[in-house]
Amino acid sequence: MADYLRDALVLGGVYTVFALGLTLSWGVLNVLNLAHGNVLVAAALSGYLLSLVGVPLPVLLVLCAVVGALLGALLEILVFRPIRARAGSAEGAGLAVLIGSIAAGAVLFAVAERITDGRVRAIDTGSFQVTAIPVAGTSVTAVQIAIVALSLVLSVGLAVLVRRTRTGRALRALAHDPRTCGLLGISANRLSVGTMAVAGGLAGVAGLLLAVHIGSVEASMTESLLLKAFAVIIVGGVGSVGGAVLGAYLIAATEVATVVFLGSGAREAVVFAIILVLLLLRPQGLFARSAWQRA
Repeated sequence: MADYLRDALVLGGVYTVFALGLTLSWGVLNVLNLAHGNVLVAAALSGYLLSLVGVPLPVLLVLCAVVGALLGALLEILVFRPIRARAGSAEGAGLAVLIGSIAAGAVLFAVAERITDGRVRAIDTGSFQVTAIPVAGTSVTAVQIAIVALSLVLSVGLAVLVRRTRTGRALRALAHDPRTCGLLGISANRLSVGTMAVAGGLAGVAGLLLAVHIGSVEASMTESLLLKAFAVIIVGGVGSVGGAVLGAYLIAATEVATVVFLGSGAREAVVFAIILVLLLLRPQGLFARSAWQRA
């Protein structure tokens, strides 16, 4: 039982960090960024390449976060902002940005495929793992502890940023009414770039944690993870940091329980059946808030 609890906590930690970036861009900028998973892969692949020359894990985390942040900022500057500027309406802009994110993700996927030659690349975790520590009838590694701890630290940090800082107030204003922000002296463009950079940085951290956790990197490693992240946001409510955390751990616990009692083949079906029921009963999510009030 303790093993299953450990697995759910670790899996929930990965889901949390990844989903936080997605819910940030969606909640603040109304950008449904389908390239978010490809940013994760790019950062994970960068971590893999750097690990070949013996870069320690703490440094890799920082570097992968920087790679993800740069990619997120570039997506905003080169793709999303020009599309919004040329779109005739908010509805048209949303759809165009969605398509643009798919196209940008395809480019990043092609680059990752080229670098990996379409194969799974094993990442050397020997220098990252330590002797398993016995805890409550199971054993945990330093990486597993780091995943859970980082997910909670980053969640609290993002919540504090949004709710307790001047930048956070500006983000909430941007989410509520982008046009009025300019009249109040708030640079919507600068905030948008910063938001996408933070979202990308979170994807970068999640990418390295996931790669180290499973011991490998491949171009398609986030195909199911992106769907799970949307599931987390649906459960938690768009823009809710606390909802994203609870949703991530709820989805992870459901997956682990399904594998234990029904087998791995039923995992996806059960998770998305629950999401479907939730959409029918409470489509706004369990912890949804109106336009950033969200935190």
